[in-house]
Amino acid sequence: MNRFDRYAQNIRSSKLYKNSVNGMVCGVCAGLSDWLGLKSWAVRLVAILGLIFLTGPTLIAYFVAALVLSNRPVARYDRYARAFGYDEPYRR
Repeated sequence: MNRFDRYAQNIRSSKLYKNSVNGMVCGVCAGLSDWLGLKSWAVRLVAILGLIFLTGPTLIAYFVAALVLSNRPVARYDRYARAFGYDEPYRR
């Protein structure tokens, strides 16, 4: 299975959402990185480059995504991490 097949399987098997646990502003880039199966720093880098070169469309797309996307479902691990503050290894 090559890299493209893994990305395609991730996209088909998961739902796009905001990930506020690993997110910096609204969690859109973190959710998109989970959905694509990429590192979150790579998606954030693309977003920053988009802000530099295409400011208007990137801002509009980001805030529309922040309003439209639902939040990431809370798992049992997330409740434990929030209660005890152990979420550092979970960050990307």
